[in-house]
Amino acid sequence: MEAEYEVLYKGCTLSPIAIDDGDFYSAMVVIGMPSGDRRASGTLGQFPCALSARQFALAYGMADVDHREPPIPDWPVQITLRSTQHRLRA
Repeated sequence: MEAEYEVLYKGCTLSPIAIDDGDFYSAMVVIGMPSGDRRASGTLGQFPCALSARQFALAYGMADVDHREPPIPDWPVQITLRSTQHRLRA
């Protein structure tokens, strides 16, 4: 699992990563800060191809550097819903 390229964005290095998971690709990004610190995003979602996974990872990394809301994947393969209990009013 290595980034194929790095993008310099506002002094930070963004390394988008696409991980082949068989039927889909998982995306993540490693952000290198100007101070030398690095942090990884964790899995960002599942995508139909490596290119779309890396594009999403870059968009996510740019939003993180800008302190903006992260993008939402437009192609979810799996959606996990938390089990919640709702009270019904009589």
